[in-house]
Amino acid sequence: MRISLTMLLTICCALTYAQDTTHHPPDSMKVRDLNETVVIGYGVVKKRDLTGAVYTVKKDVIMQAPVANALESLQGRVPGMDITRSNGTPGSNADVLIRGTRSIAGSNGPLYIIDGLQGGSMSYLNPSDIESVEVLKDASATAIYGSQGANGVVIITTKKGKPGKTKVSYNGYYGANGYTQYPPPRLGESYLQLRREAWRASLNPGETLPDDATIFANAGEYDAIQKGQWVNWVDLLLHNSSQQSHSVSLSGGTDKTKAFMSFGYYRENGALKYTNLTRYSVRLNLDQEVSRFAKAGIQSQINYTTLNKRKDPMSVALSTSPLGVPYDAYGNVKVYPVAGNTNTLSPLTDDRGPEVATDQTIGATVFMNGYLDLKPIRGLTFRSNLGTFISFNRVGIYQAATSLNRATDGTSYSEVTNGNTRYYNWDNVLTYNLDKGDHAITITALSSYTHKDADTSNAYGIRQALGTQLFYNLNATEVTSRTIKSNYRGSATMSYAARINYAYKGRYLLQLSERIDGASRLAVGHKWAGFPSVSAAWRVSDETFMHKLRNLDDLKLRLSYGVAGNSGIAEYGTQSGLTQANNISFGEIPAPGYTFNAVIGNTTLGWELSATTNAGVDMAFFNSRISASIDAYNTKTTKLLLLRNLPVSTGVSSVYQNIGSTNNKGIEIALTKVNVVQKNFKWTSTLTFTTNREKIVNLVGDKDMIQQETNSLLIGHPVKSFFTYQKLGIWQTDEAGKAAALSMGGTPFKPGTIKVADQNHDSIINDNDRTYLGSPVPKWTIGFQHTFTYRAFDLGLFFFARWGQMAYGEFLGRYNPSGEGGGPAFPDYWTPEHPTNDYPRPKKGAKFGDYAAYQSMLYIDGSYFKLKNVTLGYTLPRAISSRMNIEHLRIYATASNIFTKARSHLFNYYDPERGGSESSPLNKQVVVGLNVDF
Repeated sequence: MRISLTMLLTICCALTYAQDTTHHPPDSMKVRDLNETVVIGYGVVKKRDLTGAVYTVKKDVIMQAPVANALESLQGRVPGMDITRSNGTPGSNADVLIRGTRSIAGSNGPLYIIDGLQGGSMSYLNPSDIESVEVLKDASATAIYGSQGANGVVIITTKKGKPGKTKVSYNGYYGANGYTQYPPPRLGESYLQLRREAWRASLNPGETLPDDATIFANAGEYDAIQKGQWVNWVDLLLHNSSQQSHSVSLSGGTDKTKAFMSFGYYRENGALKYTNLTRYSVRLNLDQEVSRFAKAGIQSQINYTTLNKRKDPMSVALSTSPLGVPYDAYGNVKVYPVAGNTNTLSPLTDDRGPEVATDQTIGATVFMNGYLDLKPIRGLTFRSNLGTFISFNRVGIYQAATSLNRATDGTSYSEVTNGNTRYYNWDNVLTYNLDKGDHAITITALSSYTHKDADTSNAYGIRQALGTQLFYNLNATEVTSRTIKSNYRGSATMSYAARINYAYKGRYLLQLSERIDGASRLAVGHKWAGFPSVSAAWRVSDETFMHKLRNLDDLKLRLSYGVAGNSGIAEYGTQSGLTQANNISFGEIPAPGYTFNAVIGNTTLGWELSATTNAGVDMAFFNSRISASIDAYNTKTTKLLLLRNLPVSTGVSSVYQNIGSTNNKGIEIALTKVNVVQKNFKWTSTLTFTTNREKIVNLVGDKDMIQQETNSLLIGHPVKSFFTYQKLGIWQTDEAGKAAALSMGGTPFKPGTIKVADQNHDSIINDNDRTYLGSPVPKWTIGFQHTFTYRAFDLGLFFFARWGQMAYGEFLGRYNPSGEGGGPAFPDYWTPEHPTNDYPRPKKGAKFGDYAAYQSMLYIDGSYFKLKNVTLGYTLPRAISSRMNIEHLRIYATASNIFTKARSHLFNYYDPERGGSESSPLNKQVVVGLNVDF
């Protein structure tokens, strides 16, 4: 399936611009949209007065997808924000980038602000508690957060109480996870043919293929084949499971006291047995008017989470021989499924229960953010926020001697890790508003302090005396194996900032800001830096010469420039540490010796700087039935924080330095259209489009830094790039002469081997022929939401495409050319009678890594198009619900990840959003939910 950018945009725009003019929304629609307030750094502004690139997502959109982490519901819905699910296990996080990767060794993740508290995580939030999410993207919007906003800012506002009667709401769903796309293993005749072909390829001219008893002579193997004992390990490991969420909230209050309280429960079972996530949450938001000029409040949440996971067995399932008897007569897993073979451990061995393999994390998190709001005189506001985030967690691990993790060691293993994190944030914000006729000015001054402490303690040992004690009694482990470790890390920042917003006649807008940040992670004398920004906007639609354009409601041009910083290296990365070891002796007497840590300090390490220019336009037409925002940006990052490798002769391995620069350019489009508005029917569409081009501009000595194939740093290419041999196909029979003219390691190529590009045309394939293949960075992403309502029914369709990226396909390397053991069924291998270009000819006794330039086989086009969500709902008519004392009742069904089409046929049995990893595949989901307000 080939989908071009032009074709996708043509389809989307054609659908989006389907125009119906029989009923127009009232003029008040455009006024309401422009007067909506948008949360920005340390304040709010009307949407009409924005000068920066800010995108808002409301609660209705967040609730459209059944997810544990609300971040996933933003995928494809925010232009410039690239979100992928890191894996399919319960509780897994989402990977987020805003406007690409800028830094090499520094942080690239955005800053999260939850009700004014910095440094939180959306993974801890109950999605039902979220009121809105604002994504700040350009430097004029993020500069007020200085270094912490260098990679974009995500501001989350949770729900609050409103004056009036107490409102009780329930939001919940229950459904199934599963139907996992995963490469099936070779079974039956397919398995037999691969081994036979491997033997046939090794025969000399005139030799005949031996019988199966000779070919399949491994211990117990031929007997299992005769008995038809085929096992699909993948099917036995993966199970359909359940997912459920329940949330009850109460909100209400008076003009002076407003409260919101919620209770949440979430449970997700994984595709593997004994993997699950359980989360309980309680939230209390309270706002109290103390007096005419004073208000105070608190936003708080407590979570308790239990996560059970295990070593992912999918690589073992793909590589283990598909022969044997998986269960005994009593239904118990057989540790060694092939009779007479004690070398092949069953991939199901950890399915036997927690006493074989346990990896359990229990944790509690507390968010607490209190504020005091004072308005001593008209126009002047002082707000003080004091927030804290505290987390405690315990990780307990037990692995029996016959678990997958300990199959090689043959001993049991027990481990306990306790972690304690404390984070504090104190902001003081002074705001003055002055409105004099045509002039409006807002001045903001602030100070911000953050402090983080984290300590861990770890203990482990082997040969637990009683397996049922798991990790709870480390005293029962082997005395000489017991090890105790502990660690502490701390960091702090101090910041001062000022911002001026000026508007003339509401049509000429200007914003100036400056923030000064100090970060403890950086070197003495280099801890402080200033980050300025300026932005301006012109509301062209307010000019008198535009009034003749009757169908134009809003036209605003925006331009901004700003600088942000990054100090996101490891704590103490600028300091040289020592490690003690008793490796010195005086005669027979040991003495302590000291060596430098692997990373040596740098006393001149300072800030990484990112300067961004952004130009944007906001438009609305036909009484706001069509609205669009377009942004183009250019970010130049200099003084890169780079963990540079050092020569072995130095005695250390690496050092942080400010070296090199990167560049990011992109275009973002958000388009919303009310296609049809009739009495009983409405159809709206929203399109988001992002394209980002990132590259390394220069490095040390203006030279590429060639490291591993997946993380080499290449000038002119993205930070994350793939560098290896370029596969052209498989050498065919009629190309025997050309193949023989090329060699690798002194061995000429021949038909049936991998055909790679001779980049320097010297007829020898070696390291000099490695080249840039691609990057996991997509050329563009697109999200497309359609919402239909007919009477009481609603239907939502959300499409998502991520196009132009390359994937590192781990599972592609599970091709087993010898036929010894298992392997996926999809590799279409070359034979003289079947001249495919997918995989090379099988070879007796060979491993995948034995093929010349085998690395080129692992990198494929990762582009895909997905029907991400389909939701069908029914809202009970008000005339009926009111008789039941119900304010609102809606029942719905949602299906997620139900259809995916990859550009590469090698991804036909795999969800490419996972990125090519053979572990933790993504699932499909179907849930039924209920929303009720009383």
